[in-house]
Amino acid sequence: MDFSSSSFTFYRQMLDCVVGGVSVLDTERLNIHSLDEAREFVRAYGYDMENPEDRDQLWATHRRAVDLIREHLLDEGETIPEELAEPSQLKDLCNLLLIASSFEPSNCHLQRWACAILRVMHVYVQLRNDLFSAFRDEIQAQIFKPIEDAIVHDSESGMAILGASKADGGILLEKFEVKPFKTTASAVIKLLARPEKVALTLLDKLGVRFVTQNIFDSFRVIRFLVDNHIMSYPHIIPDQSNNTLYPVNLFMEVMEEVKTRETQGEKITGEKIQELLKERLEKEGDRAQFLEKANEFSDPNYRFIKFINRKLITVSVGSEGAQRPFRFFYPFEIQIMDHETYVRNTSGPLAHDEYKNRQRKRARERVFLRNSQN
Repeated sequence: MDFSSSSFTFYRQMLDCVVGGVSVLDTERLNIHSLDEAREFVRAYGYDMENPEDRDQLWATHRRAVDLIREHLLDEGETIPEELAEPSQLKDLCNLLLIASSFEPSNCHLQRWACAILRVMHVYVQLRNDLFSAFRDEIQAQIFKPIEDAIVHDSESGMAILGASKADGGILLEKFEVKPFKTTASAVIKLLARPEKVALTLLDKLGVRFVTQNIFDSFRVIRFLVDNHIMSYPHIIPDQSNNTLYPVNLFMEVMEEVKTRETQGEKITGEKIQELLKERLEKEGDRAQFLEKANEFSDPNYRFIKFINRKLITVSVGSEGAQRPFRFFYPFEIQIMDHETYVRNTSGPLAHDEYKNRQRKRARERVFLRNSQN
């Protein structure tokens, strides 16, 4: 039996990706040594370099990756080497794979830049080929329309009301926001910044935010959405829920107290409920059962209720005259907070811009494997 050395040669970074739980974005180089091998690698990846349409798509992805790095990830004075950024100099995209695989000391600088470009290209490819890119309009309409249809505007105050009217128990909203789908650049940066994320697990591409007058109304929003069948709570993704606004156990205790007082003839106003909630949290805070899902980019003082629901989307596929329904679940995010918390969340170090800056910094570190000088 021939035990040649090649029989025992394994590519460690490939094994780390397949069975070691390491993302390809976190590998230092590829292992490709000829143009033929590069073309086969790309074919297994899903594209045929001999197909003009596939080739054009990959060049377009290369352009987007270069633009994103230039616009969002480079520090002042940094530039991408022209021989990698310009198609006229790179000539063949497979050359990018060969450079990303190089061990030549003279190629060290270009090798790292090639890997950086390929990391961003990889994320773009994932995003471009998910269900949202194919059925964007249908997904948005079926998720947002039931929510928007439940909101009316008070003619006197101009405020949004969730429900028929304030007189009929509708919930006054200080603000209602539909979060449009994440821009591609924003989604790419988020995926780059979070090693555990892939396009399939990007769950907050769509979302809405309710800002209520008080904490009691924040919980009423949840009840309204369920009772009016606008969302189905069996479709909640449990490990994505976050409640740092007010603990459910203490909230339920206060509701029981309020019901008891009502049966005794006491009139309980919204202001009184808010007072009782604050008092209970101050006195019983050591028993508070918050649910906090760690997010390294969010300020620990950011408070909200957040959960991811899934909507069963139905679209038509097939040629004209032979269409059939195609159904799939698509996730969307709901955020809820009271107005006092909203003001605090959107000022100072809690502001969204600060969140984005922290995310951009981590994405940059990952694209360049934490070596910003390469």
